[in-house]
Amino acid sequence: MRTGDKTQPRIFYGWWVVAVSVFGLSIGPGQFAFASLGLFMVPLGNEFGWDRAQISLALTFFTVALALSLPIAGRGVDRWGSRRVLVPSILVVGIGLVAIPLLVKHLWTLLVIFALIGSLGAGANSLPYMRTIATWFDRRRGLAIGAAMAGAGLGYAYVPPLVQYMIDSYGWRAGYFVLAGITLCMGVPLIALFLQESPADLGLRPDGLKDEPTDAAPETLLGMDRSEALRTMSFWILFLVFGVLAFSLYGLLPHLVPMLTDRGMGSAEAALVASTIGFTIVFARVLIGYLIDRFFAPRVALVFFLASAGGIVMLAAGAVGPTAFLAAVLIGLSIGAEIDLMAFLTTRYFGLRCFGEIYGLMFAALLIGTSLGPIAFGLVFEKTGSYVPVLILCAVLNAVVSFANLLLPRYREFAAPESVHT
Repeated sequence: MRTGDKTQPRIFYGWWVVAVSVFGLSIGPGQFAFASLGLFMVPLGNEFGWDRAQISLALTFFTVALALSLPIAGRGVDRWGSRRVLVPSILVVGIGLVAIPLLVKHLWTLLVIFALIGSLGAGANSLPYMRTIATWFDRRRGLAIGAAMAGAGLGYAYVPPLVQYMIDSYGWRAGYFVLAGITLCMGVPLIALFLQESPADLGLRPDGLKDEPTDAAPETLLGMDRSEALRTMSFWILFLVFGVLAFSLYGLLPHLVPMLTDRGMGSAEAALVASTIGFTIVFARVLIGYLIDRFFAPRVALVFFLASAGGIVMLAAGAVGPTAFLAAVLIGLSIGAEIDLMAFLTTRYFGLRCFGEIYGLMFAALLIGTSLGPIAFGLVFEKTGSYVPVLILCAVLNAVVSFANLLLPRYREFAAPESVHT
């Protein structure tokens, strides 16, 4: 469409941006590198003699590298745009996934590759997509973010059965080759060709509105800079909430399948439980997007984050079979809400002016928790032969930070009052 063309498309192009983001988020390093490692733990241990704590150390290297690199990626997104950061980052992730089956013979090689995926592939995470979607939508931002982030849930849903099938049928190396092929042959061209940065580039306005702007022009991004955000109590409350939740939820995720197979479940059934988390994430992200456009988001967060405390308690009590599937649903509700709420609350409390940089710092909190969680789960298992002690700790922590959401104030106003949801 040419700038100034008065003809409006039947479907607002912002929703095509959301659709592209759905696929891009489904192939992110969180799904293809981090979460998938749990499926490779047993075959890697059998072939190389590594224990689960040693293999989990790769996730710590990944998340520490990602935490250090993501604020830099966020600054790059603010300066150069999402697409110029996404494409090379996705390439790095795909090459890293190819390198694992080709090069790994020693533990240090695995650790280095995961660190490189985390650092050089940092821009392939949700940050660039959220920045772009926040530019395309205002009044329907929550729903758009939720719909896009459902893609991450799709990744968590289809990766376990796909990878488990490849491992069972052709060996663990084939699993990584398939993930790399999807990333390089589908992800890179789709993002490069179809992810548009801003509605202004196509002569459109956010949400597809036809009326004239009321205050600032769409290109004007309002909000705080990094130093201003760091001086607010809201930033540190959110930083704590997301960090603790990540420790519990993403610490559990790579150990879920090994935990259930230890209890006697078959590998295919255990992978289906993990897949259930992914399908629940898809549902939860669309639902949470709908709810936070209509209700005060911290109160919605309280309900959804408490769900995971219940699911973790069920796992601590020895859940298998149908009970394990129910626990997976409750955990998936929290995981589905977390990133949606992080992006949405970052825009509402700190604005869009420096969204990439501030969201990168907020995401670093999640990554700190994510880096510590898997190794904590692995160490507890190696020391005690059970995951129960760390599961009980995580259930308590999740309950505490769920109620911390009630300390958050009303949203800050950075735009016209009618476009701010309270």
